[in-house]
Amino acid sequence: MGTAHDWMSAVFWGMLWAAGMMLWEALSRSDKNIKPVLSPADVLSGVFAGLGFGLGTTFRWRVFHWPLVLFIVAAFAGCAVFGRLAKRRLVSDPENS
Repeated sequence: MGTAHDWMSAVFWGMLWAAGMMLWEALSRSDKNIKPVLSPADVLSGVFAGLGFGLGTTFRWRVFHWPLVLFIVAAFAGCAVFGRLAKRRLVSDPENS
């Protein structure tokens, strides 16, 4: 299932990618004066997406082997669920209309 070095690499690349995407999102939303700039659902969506990205870049095709496929499916499911919650909160918030 990978060495400690592989997992540290997956966490590093995932954190780097998630931080970049959250920075991008915060900067694009600050131009539109949307408050709050990042909600907890946005952050959790970015964390799960970063986990998926880190696993994919570190393990490449090995990510589709049995133990790792659970992590990648959970990462993308978490990203989808929290991304949907963040989008719903953004649209339904009366201050943003």
